[in-house]
Amino acid sequence: MPPKKAKKGASSKPDEDVGIHPPPPNVFLYIQLANIANLPTTEHRLEIHISQGDSLIVKCNEHYNTDGIIIQSEFYEKPTFTLIFQQDNVDRINHAADNPLLIQLYMRVFPPKRNFLLDTEDEMLEEEGEHDDVVDSDFVLSTVQTTEQDDDFEARETIKLVLLCVGYLDVIKLFGHRRSMISEQLFLYPMPDVPNELRCTVHTDWHLYTLLPIAKKLTFTNMAFVTFESIYNLKEEYILDMDSLRLRLSFRSRLPSDRNDYTFIPLCEFGNLERKLISSQDNHHVFESFRQSVYPWNVTGLKSAMEVEMHQIFSELFYSEGLTVDFEEIEQSADEALVCNSFHRFILTQQMADILSFAITCQQYVLAVEVFQAAGGAKPQKVFQGVLDPSIMAFPGVQNMRFAVQLDYLGKLKAKRQVSILSGKSLDHQKVQPTFAIIKLCLLAPIGEIYKELKVFRDSFVRQNRLLFCDPSYVPHRALSLSEIQMESYARFDKFIRDCVAFIIDKKVMNIEDKKQHFCCAVQNLTNILMKLVGSVYNTRTPTSTSVEFANLCAIAYNDLEPRVHSIVEEIENEGFENYTVNKQIQIDRIIDYLNTIKLLQLVKDDSLGNLLLEKATTEYPSDERFWFYMLIANMERGDLDKAKMYFTKNHLADTHDYFAGWIKLYINYVDTRNNPETSADCTECLLKSITNYAEKNTRQQDAWILLYCYYKRFKYEPGCAFARWRFEDQHTTSRVSSSNAPHSLWGLCLSMEITLPPGRGTLFYEVFKIFVRLGLYEFAQVVFAAVEHLVKDADRYMINTQLAIMLNQIDEDFVPQSFEFGEGEEADQQTAMNAQINGNVEFLRGNLQEAALYYECCLTLPPPEKYERDLFEVSRLRLGYISYELGDYHKCIEALNFTFGGGTLTLVADYMIGKAYYKLDHLEMALQCFAKSTRIDTHVPNVWGFLALINLRLGENYKAIECWKYAKIEPNRSIDDLMIYEELDAIDYDSVELYIDIPSRLSEDIFEESLSGG
Repeated sequence: MPPKKAKKGASSKPDEDVGIHPPPPNVFLYIQLANIANLPTTEHRLEIHISQGDSLIVKCNEHYNTDGIIIQSEFYEKPTFTLIFQQDNVDRINHAADNPLLIQLYMRVFPPKRNFLLDTEDEMLEEEGEHDDVVDSDFVLSTVQTTEQDDDFEARETIKLVLLCVGYLDVIKLFGHRRSMISEQLFLYPMPDVPNELRCTVHTDWHLYTLLPIAKKLTFTNMAFVTFESIYNLKEEYILDMDSLRLRLSFRSRLPSDRNDYTFIPLCEFGNLERKLISSQDNHHVFESFRQSVYPWNVTGLKSAMEVEMHQIFSELFYSEGLTVDFEEIEQSADEALVCNSFHRFILTQQMADILSFAITCQQYVLAVEVFQAAGGAKPQKVFQGVLDPSIMAFPGVQNMRFAVQLDYLGKLKAKRQVSILSGKSLDHQKVQPTFAIIKLCLLAPIGEIYKELKVFRDSFVRQNRLLFCDPSYVPHRALSLSEIQMESYARFDKFIRDCVAFIIDKKVMNIEDKKQHFCCAVQNLTNILMKLVGSVYNTRTPTSTSVEFANLCAIAYNDLEPRVHSIVEEIENEGFENYTVNKQIQIDRIIDYLNTIKLLQLVKDDSLGNLLLEKATTEYPSDERFWFYMLIANMERGDLDKAKMYFTKNHLADTHDYFAGWIKLYINYVDTRNNPETSADCTECLLKSITNYAEKNTRQQDAWILLYCYYKRFKYEPGCAFARWRFEDQHTTSRVSSSNAPHSLWGLCLSMEITLPPGRGTLFYEVFKIFVRLGLYEFAQVVFAAVEHLVKDADRYMINTQLAIMLNQIDEDFVPQSFEFGEGEEADQQTAMNAQINGNVEFLRGNLQEAALYYECCLTLPPPEKYERDLFEVSRLRLGYISYELGDYHKCIEALNFTFGGGTLTLVADYMIGKAYYKLDHLEMALQCFAKSTRIDTHVPNVWGFLALINLRLGENYKAIECWKYAKIEPNRSIDDLMIYEELDAIDYDSVELYIDIPSRLSEDIFEESLSGG
C-alpha cells in the first residue's frame, strides 16, 4: 500500500538519528577468465595464480577458497574470483592503485617416480580440482617442496612450481561513480629463464565488473607516481647489508617542534636493492609491489612505459641545495650503484590534492629520504639520510621532476686496511664526490589542477592505459611566430649577400670560375635560404597549389629581392670596398675610440664636444651594424630609451648581437609597461612572463633563469626559485659568447674592480650581473646583485650598491658617503682611490663640485699604469680636470689631465682642456703647443683650430691665424661653438692688429707646419 501524501504546508518530521550513518557497503569486484590461448605444450599441469598485494581474493564456488589459483582443467570454464572493496574507502582504493592484479602462469612439475603416497595425493588434488575443493596455500610459492618419508626415511622426492609467464591487470579502470564492466585482453609474456620449447606469449581475455560503484561519492582529480631509481657514488668504506636495505620516503615537517623533533608522515618504501654496475642496470621501471612478489622482476610482462634514459641519466636533474657533483667523473661502465628502478602510484581526491598543495606551496613539509638496514635480524639501523625539497612541484606547469638528493652516510665504516681501491680512483676523489639518490616525482596534472581524463578514462583503451605511466615532459619546444620567422629569413639573406661581397673583395675575385668550388657551395646555401624566405614570406601571402604557380611566385620573389641586393652592395660601396674587409679592424678600433671618448665626455657633461664626435662617427659609419649596436648600448647606459628604440625599427643581421639586443628590447618593453598607467599594475607579472619566454627561446643561455631566480627570491616565492635554479644549474656548463673588441662600458669607466666570490653560484651570478651593467640594464643588475651581496666584502658591497644607485638616480638627500680602510700597499691604494672615486661620483651627481674634486684628487697619488694596461681612474682625472677648470684652479686642471690617456681621441680632449687652462694662465706658448698636439689625429675639431687662430693672432702671427681660422671653418656644417673663443676675440683691441699681411718667401705649407709645431 503506497504511503499517504502529506498535506500542503505540513513539514516533515526531522529524523531523530541524523548523525548516525551506516558504514559504507562492501563492493565486490568480479574477475573472470573468459578465454585463454597459445598455451605452451607440456606434459605437466599448468596453473594461473592471481594476486593483488596482500588483498584477499575469494573464488566463487561452493567452498571458501582464497588461494587465487586456476588449474588447467578450469581454464575454459570461466572461473570467477572476487576482490572486496569498501565503497569510497580511499586507503583501499590507493592500495589497489599501487598493487595491480598480478597474473602468473605456472607449471607444476611432479617427480618422475611416484610412490603410493604421492599418487594418492595427486588423485586427491585432481579430485579437489574437480569439486573446487581447497588447495593447500603452500603451493602458491614459486618453488614448493613436498618431502615424503617412508618408514625407513629412505625415499625423498620434490614437487616444483615453475613460473612460465607473467602479466598484470590494472583494476583502477573500474573505479567510477557507476557500476562498471570492462573486457581486458592480456598477454602473458615468458620469463627470461624459461626453456625455448616452453617460451610463448599466452593470450588471455578477462572480464572485470562490479554490481555497485566502488567510488560512489569520491572524485579523483590527480594521480601521483613516486619513483626511486638508484643511489650513486657509493664509497668503499661503507658497510651495507644488501639483503635488508630498504629506502623509506616520509613527509617531514620543515621546522622542528618545541621539543626539537620533527613530525614524520610515512609515504612509501622501496626494497630489494641491487648493487651492480650503472651500465648493466635494467632501465625500465616496475611497480614496487612486483619487485616484492616476482623474481626476476625486470621482465617484459611487468615493465611499465617509464624508463631511465641511459644516454642522459644525469641530465635535467634538480639538485639538493648545495649538492655539487662532477658527473663526468662517474664511469657508468666501471662504477657501481644501488639500483631499484621501481615506483609507487597514488590516486588523489580533491581534498588530498588540496592538502598536498598547501603542504608544498606554503613550505610546511619536505620529503625525508632514509635508508635502513637490519643486518643479522637486528633492529633496523639508519645508514643514509637526506632531504628532498618538493617546492618546485608547486610551480605552474611542473608535474614531472627527477631529484638528485644528497645522502649523508650514518653507518659504520670499514677499517682502512679492509678498503680496496677500485676503478683506478683514489680514496681522496671518492671523498669529494657526495653520495646521492635519484628520485622522481610525477603528477598527471600539476599541483592544484585537475587531470580531466580521470573523468573519462573508461571511454577508450588509450585513456585507460594512460593511467599506467607518468612521464610528461615539462618544456614544450617554443614555436616561432610568423613575423619572427620572416625577420630571421630576411636577416639570413642579407647576411649571405654581405658575406659573398666580403669574399669577393677579400679574395679579389674577378671571375666566378676563379673560385668555382666556393660558389657552388654558396649556391646550395642560397637555395636553402631562399626556400625558407619564399615559403615564409611570399607563399604565405600568395598560397600556391601547383608547381607552375610556385614558379611564378619565385619570379615575383626574384623581382623583389634584386633591388634589395643592389641596395646592400650600394651601401658597401658608399663605405668603401677597400675598408669593408681589408681595413675592418682599423674601423672597429676607430669606432671604439670614438665611443669611449664620447662616454667620458658625457660623464664630464661636455655635451658640445661629445655631440660633435658622435656626429662624426655617425657620418663615417652610417651602415655599420657593429657601430649601431654599440650606440644602442650607449643609449641604454644614458637612459635614453627613445633613441634606443630606433635601433629596432629596422631589421638587423642575424649575428651574436641578437641575444643582447633582445635583452635590451625586453627591458624597454618593461619600462614602457611600467610607465603606462593602464598597465603599470601588471608590469611585474608581464616582466616575469617575458623573461621566462626569453629564457625558453634561448635555451643555451642561463642569464634569464638566473634573473628569474633573483626576482622570485626577492618576492620570497620558493617554487619559482626552485624552478629557476633547476633550469640554470642544468645549463651550468654552457659556454658564453663574448667579444673583446668593444667599447668600455659606462659602468666599467665609473667602477672597475675585481671581486672575489666563493666558487659556484656567487661567481655565476656576478658574471650575469656584469652582463647587465654592461648592457645598461641597471635594474636587472640591481636585482641580481641583491641575491649575492651578502657574499662580498662590506666595502665592495658599498661601492657597487652606491654606483647602481647613481646610475638609477636613486641617491637620497640624506645619503652619507663612506670611506673604508684597505690597509697598505699598491693594491690597497688603488682600492682607496676607487672608494674615493665612488664618493666623488655621489657628490658630482648632487652638484657639490668642490667636495667631488677633493675625492677625485686621491687618484693623483697613484703611480701610472703599466704599458698596455688601462687606467681605471680616467673618470676621476677628467672630472677633476673639468671641475678645476670651472673653479678657476687651472694648475690643478693641468696636473689632473697631464696624463697619458688611452686612445687618440681622448688624448685630444685632454690636450684641448690643458691648452685652455694654459690660455687662462696666459701661457700662450704652452697653450699653442697643446692645441697643436690636438690636431695630430684624423678627427677635425673646429674649436681647436679656433684657439690656434686666436693664439696666433695674439702672438702677432696674423698669417698663421688666418690659415688656422680657414681650417676651423673648413666644414660648413660644423662651426666653432666654444663661446670663450668669441669672447677673447671681442676683447682684442683691433687697433693694435696689423691688417697688412705679407706672405713670407717660404711656402705657405711650411708656415702651416710651423704653426702646428708651436713654433
